[in-house]
Amino acid sequence: MLNSPALADGAKLVGRILLALMFVLAGYSKISGYAGTQQYMASAGVPAILLPLVIAVELLGGLMVVLGWKTRLAALALAGFTLAATL
Repeated sequence: MLNSPALADGAKLVGRILLALMFVLAGYSKISGYAGTQQYMASAGVPAILLPLVIAVELLGGLMVVLGWKTRLAALALAGFTLAATL
């Protein structure tokens, strides 16, 4: 049972969903609190004009990972975004 391909595929799907959920929820919260997020970004010295790009990367990248479409590209974009946000 532990070597079941179906179980392995299911585990990969659950892993992708959980990973992507973090980014999708963050993007959605930025949409619902758009003005507050703009103010927070401005206070950190980040141009508020980048907010739509941030939202797009989080939402679209997360959805691409869940759907398994261009997963490596999406994961690379999300990793780059995470690194930039950390700095």
